Amino acid sequence: MNWNVILTTGVILLSGAISAQSAENNKTKNQILNSGYTYSDYHRVPPFRRLDVDEVNKDRRAAERGDASAQFKMALRYDSGQGVPQNYTKAVEWLNKAAEQGFVKAQYNLGSMYYSGQGVPQDNAEAAKWFLLAAEGGYASAQKNLGAMYGNGQGMAQSNTEAYIWSSIAAESGDAGAAGNRDFAGSLLSPEELSSAQIRATNMYTEIQHRVEVD
Repeated sequence: MNWNVILTTGVILLSGAISAQSAENNKTKNQILNSGYTYSDYHRVPPFRRLDVDEVNKDRRAAERGDASAQFKMALRYDSGQGVPQNYTKAVEWLNKAAEQGFVKAQYNLGSMYYSGQGVPQDNAEAAKWFLLAAEGGYASAQKNLGAMYGNGQGMAQSNTEAYIWSSIAAESGDAGAAGNRDFAGSLLSPEELSSAQIRATNMYTEIQHRVEVD
């Protein structure tokens, strides 16, 4: 699931599933801006092509049988309103089913829904929980988000060290926007703290990559 992230210099950036048109989300954005950290505007994945009834029913049956990939597809359809009526609550229900099976993209998107409060009550701690699982599964955007939430102190205790570590892992995993987060977090650490964080980030990245390859 690809998100278009607008980068800003000197801030911790968060990517996820928030609509830029939402007044409530703009209110949340302003609150974070005033705290000294911020996240960027971002947009939803482009909607599915129009699907006929047979295709939707086929995927629904697979999802009901427990196929995590089909459950994720149903979630995206309810999220975007393609082939089914748009319903964020149902999107979350299907995301949760796939996420519980370890489907990394579902874990990431479920975290995004909790972060934005779409289909569920807004809950930073729950968002961080799902971002962590997706991050440990090698999903770069979740790694970046986790670093941003550590930097902002959202859903967990604020930690520039953890912000650096997860942003560094995300950058190494291929998220271009995470490099700015890493460098900003690193500028807030002492030389000793930075050296320790670099070692931890390298070790954790290696562990994650090994886990992904084994899976």
